[in-house]
Amino acid sequence: MDIKIQDKALNFSTIDGALSAVMGSLAGGMFLMGFAIKILNATPQQIGILAALPMFANLVQIFGSIVIEKTGKKKLLCFVSIFANRILWILIILLPLAIFAPLADWRVWVLVTIIAVSSLFGSLAGVSWLAWMSDIVPENIRGSYFGKRNMIASACGMVAMLLGGKFVTMWAKQFGETNPFGFVLLFAIGLAAGLMAIFFLSRIPEAESTKKEGAGSFDFKMFFKPLQDKNFFTLILFVAAWMFAIQIAAPFYGVFMIENLKIDFSTITILGTFATFATLFMMKIWGSISDKLGNKPVIIVSGWFLTVVPFLWILAVPGKYYLPVLLAHVLSGAFMAGAALSQFNILIKLSPKEGRSVYLALFAAITGIVGATAPIVGGSLSSMLGNFSMTISKYTISNLHVIFIISAMLQAITIFFILKIKEPAASTPVAVIMQLRNDLNPQTGIAGAADIMMIEVKRGEGILKKIDDATDKLAEKSEDKIEKVLNKGEKIIKKPFKKIKDFLTKDE
Repeated sequence: MDIKIQDKALNFSTIDGALSAVMGSLAGGMFLMGFAIKILNATPQQIGILAALPMFANLVQIFGSIVIEKTGKKKLLCFVSIFANRILWILIILLPLAIFAPLADWRVWVLVTIIAVSSLFGSLAGVSWLAWMSDIVPENIRGSYFGKRNMIASACGMVAMLLGGKFVTMWAKQFGETNPFGFVLLFAIGLAAGLMAIFFLSRIPEAESTKKEGAGSFDFKMFFKPLQDKNFFTLILFVAAWMFAIQIAAPFYGVFMIENLKIDFSTITILGTFATFATLFMMKIWGSISDKLGNKPVIIVSGWFLTVVPFLWILAVPGKYYLPVLLAHVLSGAFMAGAALSQFNILIKLSPKEGRSVYLALFAAITGIVGATAPIVGGSLSSMLGNFSMTISKYTISNLHVIFIISAMLQAITIFFILKIKEPAASTPVAVIMQLRNDLNPQTGIAGAADIMMIEVKRGEGILKKIDDATDKLAEKSEDKIEKVLNKGEKIIKKPFKKIKDFLTKDE
């Protein structure tokens, strides 16, 4: 592909990502959950089902890969699928209106059905987009390009989420929390941004190599190739286990904030903004580190830091939640950025160019099935535990806390799966830690590759042992000291945080 055409294609892809992030922030995520809980009175089990649907829909990617391999029409399949995925949101926008009045008692399940169908088209778009973009973005700049693209998309999504949170909070104050039309307007704006994104997506050309590929050459034996590829299959097992560990708790952090901590949407969006800031700050750093040192060590380092997050939520109590919840959001934003970017890159890196769409589809289908069961399991556990309550010193452990603890333990176990994955030319987690330390320290500067290799040779201990030792030391800290730190942090953060909130929620 000509350099100028390629640059233009990458720019259009970045704009598409930015507008798609705006739709994702306004028509989905926390606002969709709030709509389901506040307007449709959804139960934790129904929230779990809603969270699981996009991952269950990944099964359809197998069908998408067949279409791609037989026709080579990656762009066409992506365009048609993503248009269908987004246009279905018109039905969700109409859901609170009189047209659905006869189904008033079943509106949650109507929402579930619409999201299910929309997710099927979204998955078809996903596998075709991934195969399409892997042809367009050169391998040597994938980490840095997608790091930059994700950073811009996250910034746009952050602004949209902040403004959306302010709008919903003001609407609720003016018309009441059960008035649905604040969410309706928000979803409509999100849909408009999503449809604009499709315009820029349509301007990205098909790769020349794709155009030359012959159609009708698909062989069903290709579906067995990813399973016979031991390295790639190990990647599938790791990501599936890791997704289960993350998703068993992920949808319920929002439920915990709304139902248990009684946090309003304006505060929730401000907290989400801090997570996005952390993502923006770290995304470019992770992109260059993954290009230089490999994806596997980045995933290991990110994964270990993410195991801390569920425990922070246990420290959050009504009226005194700012410090632990803020830390949870910042850590999630910073290290989920590294994990997600590196998983995306290593997936493309370990899948061969020939039959890549089949590899991607089978990966999405298997990890999707496993990941999709997690929110349902989490929702069922929440309902089974019901009013479970246990006091450990000054902290009360609820049913949702139990799910958070299970998530942390499972995440820690799954990290060991990735150790068996072989990534050519990948460095070690120690190198990532040292590079990260240098990148975050402007006085030190960025260490050269030779310096990093010298550090690796001198350091005999593995990163897993280091983190394990650090965890043991933290566990030895006295309860009184932890309590003092939390109280001090709460006093420091609460006042400026409330000033930000007051500024953003003023009616003027």
